[in-house]
Parts: sequence; C-alpha cells; structure tokens
Amino acid sequence: MSRRGLSLNVGLTQAAVDVLRYLKMHYDYRRLSSIMSISPSTLSRYVTGKTLPRAKNARKILEKSFEIVNPKKIVEEYFGDDLDVEQGVHISHDAQTLKILASYALNVFMGTRVNSSLSLDIPSIPLASCFSSLIGGSLFFALDRPIWHDDDYLEVSYRSAETRRTERLWFPLDLVKKNSSIVIFTSFILSMSPLREVLKTLERHKTHVSGVFTLVTLKEVWEKLSVTPGCKRVALLIYDKSE
Repeated sequence: MSRRGLSLNVGLTQAAVDVLRYLKMHYDYRRLSSIMSISPSTLSRYVTGKTLPRAKNARKILEKSFEIVNPKKIVEEYFGDDLDVEQGVHISHDAQTLKILASYALNVFMGTRVNSSLSLDIPSIPLASCFSSLIGGSLFFALDRPIWHDDDYLEVSYRSAETRRTERLWFPLDLVKKNSSIVIFTSFILSMSPLREVLKTLERHKTHVSGVFTLVTLKEVWEKLSVTPGCKRVALLIYDKSE
C-alpha cells in the first residue's frame, strides 16, 4: 500500500473511533450494534481503544453514523436560528464537536484527491487542523499580515463588504507548490469576498481546489459562488435572510 493510502486508512480509523465515542454518549452498545451491523463486543473494543477498526468497518461506521448524526443540527446549536456569528465561532473551542465535523468532512471528500487544507479565518483553523490530521496532509492558514520571510508568501487583495475598503490576506508560498490539492475551510461565508479572490489566485497558480467547506453561509451568496470544475462545495447550514 502507498504511503498516501496508509495515511488515509489511519485517518478513516481515527474518524470512525471519534464518531463512535460521540455516539456512545447518546446510545448504548446494543442500539449502536443494530445501527452499524457490528457486534456490541467489537464496538466496545473500538470505543475503549483495545482494538481499531479496519478500513472496511471504518467506512461502514462513518456512513452509518452520519445517517443519524446531523452536522447541520450541531452547527445550528452554536449559530442559532438567526445566524449569530459572534456566538457561533465558539464552536472552534469544542474539541469533540470539531472531531465530528472533521470526520464528516473526511467522509464527504473520501475518494477525492486531497493532500492539504487551507483555513480562511482564525476560528476555522482548529477544524482544518483536525481534517489535515485525518488525511495526513499539510495545514495552511490565512493571516491579515505576513509573518513569513520576504518573497515567501502570497498576497491576496479584496474589497471588504463591511468596510468597503481594500483588505489583504497573506498565505505561505508553499500553499501553491506543485501537486497541491486543497480543501478550503471557513467558519462562515457571508459575502463573495475574500473567497472569490482566493479561488482566482489559486487558479492562477494552477493549484487544484478539491473543495470548499463552510459551517454557515447565506443563501444568496452560496447560490452565486462560482468554483472551478471538480471543486465540491459543502455548506452545513444555509441561512435565507430573504424570508
């Protein structure tokens, strides 16, 4: 097996165990066994760490788990019915929830070529980090000022929807290295910028974007968001402000 394949199998195993431990807080082993079609004793060994599921069982656990675990409901508990961003970003402090969301992202992008993640805002760094850990890939993040050596970063300019001023984001140059295949993570997409400009910059550098994963967004923005062919868009919670 290739090093990449081995890394993904390890990530699958860890994701399956993380989700099982979450479910164990809500269901007993008998109920979980009926859901997973895996014996209670085997599930107990997985949860306690006495043994780890092989790739086949790990995939089954993830697929079955997300038939009963609703990531949308989890995110809604933080952002509320009316999109409270200030409250919602506290989700980034909940390690258990982040593991579940990262496992969901792994399940969504399974079979897609991905070797790194990019966080567009500070609150999404923990989620992107969890995902990168599962895929055995690199983690990159955007900052509002450069912290890298001269000529060792990328600068992206965009027009802020809030301030109407030109703002900038900086990324490490390694983000666009050869054969990079990225999933972009963000806590919220409330306007086209800066994601639109970041996507254009990555396209200009011939960097493949496998997906965009956001916790929340606005319906009118999400419907207009254009991505390159082959890029999968995932929004866990879409708010319709026109209602």
